[in-house]
Formats: sequence, C-alpha cells, structure tokens
Amino acid sequence: MKIAPDTNIFLHHLHILDQYDSLVYLSHVNRELEKLKRKTDELGYFARQATRYVEENIHKFTFDLADYYVDFDDLDTSYEDNRILSACIKQGYTLMTNDLTLKHKAKLYGIKVIDVQQEVNEANYKGYKFVELTNEQLAYFYQNMDKNLYDLCVNQYLIIRDENKNTIDKYRWDGTKHVGLISPPKRYIKPKNDLQECALDLLMSKDIPIKFIAGTAGSGKTYLATRMALYHVKEKGSYAKIMIVRNPLGSGEEIGYLKGDKHDKTEGFFNSIIQHLDQGEIEAQAMEQRGELVREIPFYMKGLSIADTFILVDEAEDMSPKLIKMLGARPSENSSIVFAGDWNQAEDKYAHNNGLKMAINYFKNHPLAGTVVMDLDVRSDVSKAFAEWEV
Repeated sequence: MKIAPDTNIFLHHLHILDQYDSLVYLSHVNRELEKLKRKTDELGYFARQATRYVEENIHKFTFDLADYYVDFDDLDTSYEDNRILSACIKQGYTLMTNDLTLKHKAKLYGIKVIDVQQEVNEANYKGYKFVELTNEQLAYFYQNMDKNLYDLCVNQYLIIRDENKNTIDKYRWDGTKHVGLISPPKRYIKPKNDLQECALDLLMSKDIPIKFIAGTAGSGKTYLATRMALYHVKEKGSYAKIMIVRNPLGSGEEIGYLKGDKHDKTEGFFNSIIQHLDQGEIEAQAMEQRGELVREIPFYMKGLSIADTFILVDEAEDMSPKLIKMLGARPSENSSIVFAGDWNQAEDKYAHNNGLKMAINYFKNHPLAGTVVMDLDVRSDVSKAFAEWEV
C-alpha cells in the first residue's frame, strides 16, 4: 500500500509520518510547499521543516512528480487537493489527510483514507514532545516564544534537541507562551533525565492541580511524587498535609476480614510510598501525629471534601474510570491531586477499562491538568530485565 499525504500533513503532522514507510511525495504537494517556503510567517517555517524532513527521510518516499488533472465534472480543476484525489484514483494511492472535506470527497470516490485525526485521538498522550532543531530553527523558535509552533496541548512539554540528539532546552506551553521549567533545590531532589525534570516542574506547579505522573516500572514516578509532596508540606508550606491513597483490592471494595482496625488492615499497602520518606515508617508515624500525613483508601473517600492537601494516588492503574472520577472530585480549596501509575501493569480487570489511561487522554488539553509519562527505568539492570518481560 502506497500512502499519499496531503499538504496539511506535511505542514502540521510530520510526526505521524514517522510511523509509515511507502510514502508518496506528490508534485501537487511539492508545488504548494515550494510556494509556502518563501513566506516569512509560520506557514513558511512549517513548509521549510517539511522539505527538510523529506530530505532527511528520503528512503521512505516515492516521488511522483507527474501532474494529475481532475476529470470529474463536479470537482474544481484548479484546486490542488482535487488533483491529489485524482492522483490517488489513477495510481491507487491511499490518501492520508486531516481535512474533513477532503476525507469525505475521497470516500465518495472510493479512495482509501488514513484519518490522521482518529490516529491522534487514539494515541496515548505522553505530555511531551521531542523536536530536533538546527541552529536556524532554534533561532526562529526563540524569536517566537509566544507561538505554538509545534502544535502542543496546554501544559505539554517541549524537549528541544540538536541534530545529535543532545538536549538543548526544555519548556512547557502554558496556552499562551512557552515557559521555562522550575525545579526544587538539587540538595532535595535531583532529576536523572529530561522526563524526570518535566515531572518535577509539573509537581512544583500549584497552578496545575491535576497531575498525572505515569510510566514504566522504575521510572521514578512514586519517588518523585512522594519527595515533592514532602517538599511542599515540610519545606515550602504550600499545603497543610499529605494524603496518600491506594486501592488495596482493585475497585474500592472493603478491605476484608483481617484483624484490627482500618489502619492495621491497610498499613502494608502504603509501603511503596512510605519507603521514600527520609526515615520511612518512623517519619510517617510522626507526621501522622502532627496531622501532616493521612493514609486513605478509596472505599472511605466518597463524599469527602479535601482542602489544603497534596493528594497522592499511587498505583492508579488499578482503578476504573468511575473510581478515578470519584477521587478527582475530592480536592477542594488549595489542594492538588497526583495520579501515579503504569497502565501496562494494570490487573486484568482494568486492562481494557483503565481509568488512568482514559483520564490522561481526556484531560490532555485541559488548563488545570498536566501529564508526564516516563519510559526509562532508572533503578537497576534486574528491574529493567523484568520490566521488559511481556506476560
């Protein structure tokens, strides 16, 4: 199958092309890009980006430089998109487009279509985007910090690299401009990679009260969230207390018939968080006595209104969308909520009804929400070996 992307794909969705080989570069697309390249506005910049992409990935493309003319009475012969349709009809190409009108025209004439918008919507949102920039492109970016040149969602991170994949800079798009990242003092916690640095910025930002810190086992999501919870409460005084939440049995069920009270029955479930306190359980108990730490499970949280609290929901992959929604509705004045988890480790009952994954995709462009999905195990070779085992 040969795929012919339309001009809009080259201008606004270049990253989608990374997933495909057997691409066709049509004369009509080339003509439009060459015309746009001479402009000094954003479209000119995007057109130059597209041309450079084709040059750097020339092995992926077949060049069809024939001129195709529309021979359908109901289509305007001067319209380049209609000529693209004609090329697809005559050569049997599959059309790749994000244009609603063009998509419907193509289907009307029996042309196979790859709907980019559907692919974008179905992809798992990670909260960041890598771009590799030349010196010219970097200069243009710095001159246009108030322009969303890379089609970022609100609170999405942009990690800029050079042509050797070395990181140059990192920013977060706040909806109106690119802003630099903020971090806690390195004596308190030091990020091990770019994505951890993005996660720390998200955890530092009180203006983003809904936070999703997800990713593979060993990527540091619970560690970062716990250390930042401590920093906010004990160092900065941003919140009065930390509430740590885990779902011990799956979907908010009661904790069963173990002996003891609620604390006795659930204490062990919080070890993955407590281990990251400076003195472990000793510090946890001291903080509880001062009212700075609360342990909770979802079964007892329905109807609560939680103020002045940094809420950390750990192992959030084992929660349904309904349960995530219930927990997300609990914060009130001056509270933030962090959902940490790895949907790839979800129990079977949540594999296809995963609240964490659905919530991340739902909130991906919400001004009150931010996401960082980390994919690098920073613990040990043993941890990495088991993380790679698909079961």
